[in-house]
Amino acid sequence: SDCREVKDDSTPQDLGDEPVLIHRSASVPVFVAPERAEAAQALLAAHPSTQIILCDDGLQHYALHRDIEICVFDDRGVGNGCLLPAGPLREPWPRPVDLVLHTGSRPAFAGFTAPRMLADHAVRVDGSRIALSALSQPGGRPLQAVAAIAQPQKFFAMLREAGVVLAETVALPDHASFDDWEPAQAAQFTLLCTEKDAAKLWRRHPEALAVPLHIAPEAAFLTALDQLVRARLAAKLSSPHGHTTT
Repeated sequence: SDCREVKDDSTPQDLGDEPVLIHRSASVPVFVAPERAEAAQALLAAHPSTQIILCDDGLQHYALHRDIEICVFDDRGVGNGCLLPAGPLREPWPRPVDLVLHTGSRPAFAGFTAPRMLADHAVRVDGSRIALSALSQPGGRPLQAVAAIAQPQKFFAMLREAGVVLAETVALPDHASFDDWEPAQAAQFTLLCTEKDAAKLWRRHPEALAVPLHIAPEAAFLTALDQLVRARLAAKLSSPHGHTTT
């Protein structure tokens, strides 16, 4: 098997862009493996004081026991209600879950909300910031935005909604490596990208600016989640394992 821990020097090419971004952003242990249960076991072996394991995109991994299940929907909701590849769903909906979270602006059914918005700044490779408002000043260099995410047009639209004037946009397949991609007329443009893409893009184009995405779950969701976690942890205190998985 191939089960590995994401380290500070791990690269997206080795372990994936999302695991590397999560580790760098949250400063928590992150493990990747073909089998989620194996990754959880390795994480606990290396970090035995861990009480909560968060499994991203893991509702269909039934080999990994879970104590709390959260379904997240964007503005697509359930779409046409069909399963992949005919529709967007991986399982029939509705299904029993503990919490439902909507990240879009038009929730299609009941649940908590967590609006997504771009930060008011971009981040350079050295961690310094520049205000988005400064990027579209008259006389400045034209801006080119590139995205290799599931919905690149959403990123471009959010930039425009934030007042960023884009001269060009480039949409690449989700998780694209950028190994064979070069920005057209790079010297003439300031290059913008997502944080996830920056982990790969900065290797070849350190001049690129990453625009962070902020998610703000409503207070009621955080309260409900906290209550669930507290209840599960209290129950686990009397168990031989003592770990909660969401």
